[in-house]
Amino acid sequence: MKKVLFIIITVICGAQAVTAQIKWMGIEEAMRKQDSMPKTIIIDMYTDWCGWCKKMDAETFHDPGIASYINNNFYPVKFNAETTDTIMFPIKHTDEKTGEKTTELKPFINLQSGQRSPHMLAQMLMSGRMSYPTLVFIDFEGNIIPIAGYMSASDLEPMLVYFAERINKYSPWNEYMECFNAAFRPELDTTDMFNGSIDWMDFNKAVEKMKTQPKKLLLYIYSDWNSSSKIMLGGSFKEKALSEFINKNFYPVKIPYDITDTLKIAGHEFVNETGQMQHPNQLVLSLLHPDYRIPAFVIFDEHATHPLFVQRGFSSYITIEKILMYFNDNLQNKGIDIQKYYNEYQSSLRGNNNKQN
Repeated sequence: MKKVLFIIITVICGAQAVTAQIKWMGIEEAMRKQDSMPKTIIIDMYTDWCGWCKKMDAETFHDPGIASYINNNFYPVKFNAETTDTIMFPIKHTDEKTGEKTTELKPFINLQSGQRSPHMLAQMLMSGRMSYPTLVFIDFEGNIIPIAGYMSASDLEPMLVYFAERINKYSPWNEYMECFNAAFRPELDTTDMFNGSIDWMDFNKAVEKMKTQPKKLLLYIYSDWNSSSKIMLGGSFKEKALSEFINKNFYPVKIPYDITDTLKIAGHEFVNETGQMQHPNQLVLSLLHPDYRIPAFVIFDEHATHPLFVQRGFSSYITIEKILMYFNDNLQNKGIDIQKYYNEYQSSLRGNNNKQN
């Protein structure tokens, strides 16, 4: 199962897997590109004498699926941590009083203070922990995340998805990995936590049923080309306690974002104007405007008159549980702040000992 994800990705991206090589660039070029067209930057920090760096370069980075995914989703940089070049790197500042943001191009050098002297920029990006190889991720918001140690293709695969699809912004690593493994490496789940099954319904049939048997509707919007969608469907929504709770308390519906069916709700009809795949249905556009991140889930009130809540981007089973519990208990009508509730919530499905982040 471990190669399933990247096999899917390389086919969808139209990558020529046999000849794929990472198109490395300099860090200055990558930072300029990120400014004009946001993508996460991945930096391979290496040295000429590092044997594990050479092994990672020869094996991990030459894996066809890894190379294709990095080329399509990152600005990849190969950085010799002991280079003697002067490098101009943008440092971002925020004025504490006005909140105004400015960027200063600052020169970084190698002080050449002795044998194997590290470059000052490498020291900054690696938080002073000069261990090789190290991967450094710089996300859309400019956050710098160094991760030290050799990684095989199998090790690196989930990490790439985590940063490329901005899951790092919305979900802790351990929650994400539980769901990733459940979706793509189920043999690693020895707890039977992820053997649940949601009774997904047809959208129009669920809305019709709500007229005589009112119950809130949970709408999951996904994409076949989106890795986060697959991880939520094969991981988050398969957590046993959560799936049982959803089946009991909600009408669960899942639709691809480009569904061509006519969807009817609240006296309105929503269509896919082109009738073609990869074009969003009007309902999806209406619900997610102006932030069209996929996957997403939407909670409708018991009579399907209006959406109560929209959650965009990847969500772990713990995140989904917190949100569903809030609306299932109608706390939105009791003046209870959702963010405060979210931060203080302890699982009632698995007991208070369940790990919360």
